[in-house]
Amino acid sequence: MSAANPSEGFTFKKYYWWFQAGGWSLYVFLNGAIFYIGDGLTPPRVYWLLFAWLLCTGITELLRATIIRFHWLKLSALQVAPRMLLAILVMGIILATVAWSYEQLLSDASSVVFSFSSWIKNVINYGLAFGIWCAMYFLINTLENFRKAEIENLRWEALRNETELNRLKSQLNPHFMFNAMNVIRALVDENPARSKEAITQLSSLLRNTLQSGKYKVIPLHQEIEVVKDYLALESARMEERLRIVWDIAPGSESFEVPPLMMQTLVENCIKHGISKLAEGGDLRISAKHSEQGLTILLENSGHYNAKAVPESGYGLKNSKERLALLYNGKASLALSNSDHQTVITEVFVPKTQTS
Repeated sequence: MSAANPSEGFTFKKYYWWFQAGGWSLYVFLNGAIFYIGDGLTPPRVYWLLFAWLLCTGITELLRATIIRFHWLKLSALQVAPRMLLAILVMGIILATVAWSYEQLLSDASSVVFSFSSWIKNVINYGLAFGIWCAMYFLINTLENFRKAEIENLRWEALRNETELNRLKSQLNPHFMFNAMNVIRALVDENPARSKEAITQLSSLLRNTLQSGKYKVIPLHQEIEVVKDYLALESARMEERLRIVWDIAPGSESFEVPPLMMQTLVENCIKHGISKLAEGGDLRISAKHSEQGLTILLENSGHYNAKAVPESGYGLKNSKERLALLYNGKASLALSNSDHQTVITEVFVPKTQTS
């Protein structure tokens, strides 16, 4: 019998011998109580009870070895039932015969008359005990197999979610880099001196994104640093056409959010809202927290048309998928129009143990 993995907690295999020894000890104790109430618990009967404990344990161990050797646990109920009935009958016959032989050894052989009806009664009684053992053995193994299958399914689900999250994060990095490089390329023609400063900001931005990309979630203050570096590049390109207001409530910075999520949403506000307006527009970024979690609000100039097909990218879809995977549907992301000139992006992230 192989050792069980301690990390799996309680398992039938790990504690099998406790069940085995305890079960047959209880059986012997009950028989001893019956002897005591009846004709009395004489020394020969005590010896028989001890011998019966060893014999029952040994016989059921042979049956268990047979079950494992021939994979009976993998058989259907219709396939395993006749095998188990035959095994129970054989074990009952063995124990009943041994019991009669033991009685004959302790008594004068001439005074012991073989009673077929009494022998059949013992076969049935011992068979019932073995039947209960078999039923418990198969029931517990079946329940444990269901538990193991459920754990395995959860592991596969976690692995699938991890793979999906990595895929989504890998999509964001080149998408973000492409847009950042476009900003610098525009600055090279418009303001060469400013483009050098933008390259330095991009370097800082890349450092932050590479560090945050190693984690599923990061503190909000780290995400804000990434957003500020990105907005510095956009402000260099759009100049006075981009007006930014920050409103981060004290204590919100420690809440954890998916890396690059806020930056992706800010980029969406500028690309699909403010940059399309000739006069530019405003971007207000606010965050507040409660006992339930963190709420991030992005308010940008523009108009959101839910029926329109996005021109490019997958930022919103990507962010919604990541939130769904990380928080099991407890997080939310929604876009709406507060009026014809302002779009609101609202994100709710539930409070976690580390937040």
